[in-house]
Amino acid sequence: YRAQCMLKHPRLSHFHSRAEYLHAGLLEGDPDVISYVPQPFLLRVGARRYTPDCYVVRRGAGREVLELKPGGQMDAALQDPLTAFFARKGMTFRVVSNESVFEQQQLAENWLLIVNVLHQARWVDTDTMETRVLEQVWQLDRCQLGDLVDAGDRDRTYYQEIALLRLLHRGRLTAPLDSAPLEFNTEITLCG
Repeated sequence: YRAQCMLKHPRLSHFHSRAEYLHAGLLEGDPDVISYVPQPFLLRVGARRYTPDCYVVRRGAGREVLELKPGGQMDAALQDPLTAFFARKGMTFRVVSNESVFEQQQLAENWLLIVNVLHQARWVDTDTMETRVLEQVWQLDRCQLGDLVDAGDRDRTYYQEIALLRLLHRGRLTAPLDSAPLEFNTEITLCG
């Protein structure tokens, strides 16, 4: 069990497995995901009570309800009625394998770290600093996080760090977050 405040889900999020927690990190880092809700509904399917793992709203792709399962396998006696029910409500029901989430563990952990920092800094106004960070990255073409955030004096470059993380979260900047932990030598580039 894990609980963390996220950005795309406005309340304290509760996760009942490591796969659900990491999956939320992947959703946070996906610029097409507008919002999501962990443990969104309590349903009755026949005599069984059922709570899906996640409800997701995607830009341009609509709404989907997800269940995370080992091997991506779910009992057809439960999956078939859920698929039909959610289709009638204009939603897609999909089973995601835990393994596919664990294959992206590094990416998920980086996003969970970024989201945690940004949640703690939610009161910080970085509008002007975001423009400056974008200009710096554009001028340098390719740079490292350490070119923008001073590892020896993080207090002095705090607003720059928060602006950079917000720009990453919004998909305006990009970094190879899938291959290594976010560090001062992580390369930062403009998107598109």
